[in-house]
Amino acid sequence: MIKTIPIINNKGGVGKTTTTTNVAAGLVRRGKKVLVVDLDSQGSASLAMGVHRQDLLPSTAEVLFGEVEVEDAIRTTDVRNLDLLTGSLHLANADTRLSKVENHQDRLKAALSRIKDEYDVILVDCAPSTSLLSVNALVAADAFIIPVAPSYLSLEGVISLGEVVKNVRLNLGEAAPVLGVLLTMVRRDDEQTRSIIREVRSHYGGKVFDTEIRDHPTIEDAPASGSSVFEVAPNSAGAEDYGALVDEVLERLKRYGTIYGAVRNATSDRSSHTDELTPAERLAS
Repeated sequence: MIKTIPIINNKGGVGKTTTTTNVAAGLVRRGKKVLVVDLDSQGSASLAMGVHRQDLLPSTAEVLFGEVEVEDAIRTTDVRNLDLLTGSLHLANADTRLSKVENHQDRLKAALSRIKDEYDVILVDCAPSTSLLSVNALVAADAFIIPVAPSYLSLEGVISLGEVVKNVRLNLGEAAPVLGVLLTMVRRDDEQTRSIIREVRSHYGGKVFDTEIRDHPTIEDAPASGSSVFEVAPNSAGAEDYGALVDEVLERLKRYGTIYGAVRNATSDRSSHTDELTPAERLAS
């Protein structure tokens, strides 16, 4: 089963946190029990979900550093069946601290393994950087989503993320496949935007979600209220788009879950030999 899903791109400002919080809220509305893991030192997902800055501790940092058990750091939110593991500034020096810890790339995976069976989906909001936190997210993941704003700098973030995934596979023998590439902040009346979208869809093919998240003010307004776009503006374009995305995510989880699980096991020892992979394995890798 695909359960742990980081939302990741090495470029900032592409809608990672917005996508994490709104997909989480949408999945809960579809009857799923969801955990959001905030892996960003800015704690943006935590703040967007209504946690005050002075209340962020204990956070993901304390769990990764072995100072707090994951069960004691997870907190409920005002939304039933939506739990949160907060981010905090204590994650800012995570690379330095984790580099001194044995099996430092497996810390998040080990922590989540203790509580994974309690949730239908675990979404991880990742910082826009190449770091041990990103590696931890990829190792813990069953699949991941890449938000891409239609700009060339955003595409560069996807390319650099691809290098991180490649290195994880080569050095550790494991890294999750792509569940989907998500186009965000889309302005359909802009020719350059349409051109980049065509390029993304041409290059990544079926990995790109059919749903596109339009650039709409309600999406940006929702975090200020500590709620999702579904609560703030249920009839808005933002709610329509994220609702469609949630349906598409659930459809992909159902359709590809078994394939991805088999692929991850099959490719753990064969990831450096692409010519040995089956078509299904290439699709999921």
